[in-house]
Parts: sequence; structure tokens; C-alpha cells
Amino acid sequence: MQKASSFYIISLLLTATGAVWCQPLEFRSTSNTFKPKELTAAMFVDSTKNMLERHVNVQVLNDRGRDSTRRHLLDSLFELKSNGKISAAALVEALPDSFFETKKRCCNFIWDKRDIYWLRFALENKTDKEDFLVEVVNPFINRIEYYSLNSLNDTGLFTGTNFRFSERPDSNFRNFLFPAHIAPNSVAWFYLKFESEAPLHLRILIFDRKERVEGGHQQWTVDILMTIFYVFTVLFLILLAILIAASKQSFHWYYFGYVLVTALFIPAHLGLGFMYIWKNNGDLQHIVPMVLNNLRLVLGIQYFRLYFDLPKSSPRLNYFAEFFIGVFLLTLFLQAMRFIVWVFNLKFTSEVFILFVSLLGLFSLAMLAWLFREMFLKKRRRFSWLLLVIALNCIGIGISSLQHLGYGSTGFDLPDRILASFHIANTFFLSPFVIGAFFLEMVLVFNFAVRRYLRLIEVNQKAELRMAQAKEQGLSEQLILGIEKERRRIARDLHDSACVQLAAVNMKVDAMREDVSTDHELAQKMTDIADDLDAIYHEVRGISHDLMSKTLDTTGLETALEELTVRIQQAQKGLNVQFYANYPLDRVGNVAKIHLYRIAQELLANVLKHARASMVNLQLLEVERNLLLTVEDNGRGFDASHNGTDGIGISNVRTRVEALRGKMHLESAPGRGTFVSIEVPRASLVGNFEDG
Repeated sequence: MQKASSFYIISLLLTATGAVWCQPLEFRSTSNTFKPKELTAAMFVDSTKNMLERHVNVQVLNDRGRDSTRRHLLDSLFELKSNGKISAAALVEALPDSFFETKKRCCNFIWDKRDIYWLRFALENKTDKEDFLVEVVNPFINRIEYYSLNSLNDTGLFTGTNFRFSERPDSNFRNFLFPAHIAPNSVAWFYLKFESEAPLHLRILIFDRKERVEGGHQQWTVDILMTIFYVFTVLFLILLAILIAASKQSFHWYYFGYVLVTALFIPAHLGLGFMYIWKNNGDLQHIVPMVLNNLRLVLGIQYFRLYFDLPKSSPRLNYFAEFFIGVFLLTLFLQAMRFIVWVFNLKFTSEVFILFVSLLGLFSLAMLAWLFREMFLKKRRRFSWLLLVIALNCIGIGISSLQHLGYGSTGFDLPDRILASFHIANTFFLSPFVIGAFFLEMVLVFNFAVRRYLRLIEVNQKAELRMAQAKEQGLSEQLILGIEKERRRIARDLHDSACVQLAAVNMKVDAMREDVSTDHELAQKMTDIADDLDAIYHEVRGISHDLMSKTLDTTGLETALEELTVRIQQAQKGLNVQFYANYPLDRVGNVAKIHLYRIAQELLANVLKHARASMVNLQLLEVERNLLLTVEDNGRGFDASHNGTDGIGISNVRTRVEALRGKMHLESAPGRGTFVSIEVPRASLVGNFEDG
């Protein structure tokens, strides 16, 4: 087999050498069936140029498999050409179309891993220009051999990441730019040999030298777009930092880190890092972008975990996310410490990237499944925007990772068409879709962060209001308890001192009345005094009971209210007092219990003093877990609309209702009685108002 291959190469070389004398020095566009790309004047006029036409169709040497005969033939032919033993025309004629396959859109080589790729294309110049540029868009190619074969000047150049950046043919641009000198009305052939660690993906574009290099519209517009992008990114990071500092939610720093790393990843992936930072170490061009890509993925997942509090809200998904963070951190470590991989004679080839992209796809599917569950099963519609954010994130990372498997966006030319509408050719190796998706993602996440911050402010304001109300309520409770304590003290003094002394005086008067029983006039006066003392005694005793209900402290609110209704009924002959309660009054706190008792006491006292009623109803009802207290009588009523200011009794009732954060409603009309309803929320009765 090796002998046959050698014989085949020697035969072709002899044929090509003989062509030196047989072929003219000028190229003929009909010498090969591959049709050269025509360069017309309309392509370079601002008003008519279509930047999509700058893409070059190429032929790729078909040397897949173990047989590298054709590749060796090209190497040998160009060695002969460099030694002047063969002409450019003869070299082209020695390589028939059958050796090549045509790539209409250059070029994806997914699933086509080779160490060396040979490409060729032809350009026919139908303009009056001579100086053109061939731009190769892929900053990760290890070695490029560029050969330009034309009637003006044959050129051979070598560059790639294996060389210093300053050794490029044009070191003022991030992409590889090669000179192309083509005489008007002639054809030039271009051969490019690529050596790449990963499957190759690239675009080849053709430009007039002046429009690309000498301050042309193309580079000026690209610089403006990148400047706008980075100014927005810096402003976004500043605003985000201020927002994080103000909200004191430290987990947002993970998204800050994600944006910062992505802002570093984009220029590194475009080749600007090699251009400005690691100029003399092209190996970093293969390490840094992938490390940054992996790091921003880890930061994004961590931010996602903490934003939704997955450890509490979804533990299983949290374990899943933590596992993938560990996997991606391991991959990041191996990428960053590439020399460790070399020790074991391994490389980050397509198999490693296939594993990485597969894991990324699995994680993305899990995230999407969780989001769909939250959106459609748990009806959390706000997750629809989050779905878009995560989709943009995964698509961006996925596309940038797939490029290292040899797959680019040449089949998806929407970004190219959008840029072409502004007369710009797509010279970005990283898809503009990724940059645009990242831009949109920042806008959406910033919107989420602002809305979350506003909600946090609202929550804090409500919390501060509750604290103020609680503090005020605490002071109110202390005041109420102090008043009740003073009431008890006065009631005890009246009961234990004044009432006892009145009873003693009454007993002495009774004794004196017996002593003067013979004097009827004096005895009658003594009897009148005894009756007055007895009346005073009962009044003071009633005041004592009004000031302090022992039943309220000992047996509870319901029993105290029953006792109150009995005393009110006894106080007015012919008055029927009805009492009904279905609210669980045993759950009412001590302070609220005092308020309710005093409210009922005041309202019933008003009926007794003013209503001249024959029937009154006191009810404590449970309505939607709140307490509804009502007092209704059939007395003479009054005109509530013209009653002016409240009396002391009603004012006290309103004050206590406000203390309970309740609502009071009063209805009355002359001859129709009076109806008072008071609704007290459950929260004011239980918990917050319990003391001790």
C-alpha cells in the first residue's frame, strides 16, 4: 500500500513538473470545473454592496480515512513551488476537482475530526481594484499555511496560535487577515492548510483592503457596537452593585460575577485576549475562553440555586444542581490546569467536549422540566420570563461550546442577515446571537432584581409599620393594664374600706334607733338616715363592681358578660336583656378581653341611662373567623345624623375599638331604637394581644 501511494505521488509530481514547460504563466478560469467567485464593482459600493456576498465558497481536500496520500501530494507540490521547480498554474492543474468536495458555506466540520485540513478557493477579479484581504474568522486555529497563487505575486504565509500574535501578517485585527493581490480581469487561487486540535469551524470572507483596514465602515461600526455593549455592561455592573449593597441580598453577587466573567469571556473568545494580553502565549487562547465559559456556567447555576432557595423549596433539584456544579468545577479545573492533563497524555478533544455539552444539555432539560412544573402545575406564571432567561443562558453557553466541536452558525444566517442590513459583515467568531442573548438576559435579570428590590422595600416598610404598631400597641396595652390595675385598686378600696365603713355606720344608726324608739320623731329621722346610708352603700358597691369584675379575672369573659347582663336587667324594672355568644371567647387575650368587656359595659349602660328600652340584645358572633359584637335595643333612639359629637361613653367605645383595630357601625333613628355593631379581626384578639 505504501509503495503504491509513493508511486502515485511520484507520477503526479512528474506530471506537474512537465507542466512547467507546457502551461503559460497566466491562469485560465476554465481550467477547472470549480467556478471562481466573481468580485464585481457593485460588491464594494456602499449603496449597493451586500455583505452576505463576502462569504467565500471553498473546496475541501477529501482525505478522510487513513489514506493521507492526497495531503502528502499537496505538501510535496507546495514544497516544489517554494523551491521554484513548479509554477503556480501547474500546481493548480495537478490537483483535479475529484480530490476535493465543495463547501457552499464555509465551513463546519462537526463529526469530522482531522489533524490537518486543506482548503482552496478561487477569486475572479472583475473590478479595477488589486488589493484585497482574505479574513479567516476563527481565533483558535493552531497553525495556518496560506498560499496565494496569482499573476501578480505568489504569497506564502504562516501564522496561528502556535505563533506570537505580533508575527501575524496583520497584527491590528483579532482575526487572521491575509493579503490577496489580484490583477483586474484575472483569477487567483488560494490554498489554506489548517492544523487544529478541535474539529474545525470557520468563515472565510473577502474584503477590499481600504474598506477593512484604512478606517472603513466595517471596522468603525464593529468598534462602535462593541463600545456600546461594554459601556452598557459596565453601567449594568455598577447599578447591580448598588442594588446588591442596598438590598443586602448577598447571593446577587453570583450574578454580578456571572456578568463580569461573561464580559471577559466574549472578548477572549473573539481573540481580543490573544491580541492584547497573552500576545506571546497562544496556548492560553485555547484555555482561557473555555475556563471563563465554564466558570460563568457555575456562577449562573449557583445564582439560580440561591435565587429560588432550592435547598428549601426543592431539595432534590438542589442536589441535582450541586452535582452538576461539582462536575463543571472539575472540568474547569482540568481546563485551567492543562499541563496536568498532558502528564497523562490526554487532551481536551471532541470527546471531552461532547461529554461537556451532553451534561449541559441534560442539566438544561432538568431546569426546563422544573420550570414547566412550576408554571403549569403550580400556576406560577411569573416563571415564564425566567424560562426565557434560562433558555437564553443555556443556548449561549451551548453554542459557544459546540463551536469547539466544529459546529458553527453558518447554517443559521439570521445574525449575518441582520448585520448585513447595516452593511456589516459578520466577523465575530462567537455568534452575535450569543452576545444579543446575553444582552437581553441582563435586561431581564436586572428587571427581576429591581422588582425584587422594590418588593423588599415594600416588605421592609410593612415590617417597620408593624413594628411601630406593635410598639404603639405595647404602650397601649401597658396603659390599659395600668388603668385596669388602678380600677382594681379603687374598687378594692371602695369595697374593703368605704363599703365596710358604711355598713358599720348603718349598724350604729340601727342601734341608736332602738335606743330612741320612745321618741317617734327622732326614731323616724334615724330610719331615714339608715335608708340613705343603705342606698349609698349599694351605690358604692355597684361602682366597685363596675370598676372591677372579679368574674372577668376568675371565670372568663363569657361568664363576666352574663353576670353583667343580669345586673343591667336588675337595674331597670321591666328590662329584658338577652345574651348570646358563639365565638370561642376562651381564646381571647387578656387585653382584648378587657376591651370587649368595657365596650359591652359602656353600651349596656347607655341603654340603661338613655334608651328607655324594654328589650336589649347583646351578641358576640364568629363571622369569617372575626368577632362581631352587636348591641341592639328597642328604645326611643335618636337622630344619629344630627347628633353632633359623641358623648364620653361612645368616645370611650370608639377608642377601644381603634385599639383593637376594629370597625364600629352605629344606626339609630327616633322611635326605632339603636343598633351598634363592632367587627374585630381575629389577629387583634389572639396572639398579639396576649400578655404574659
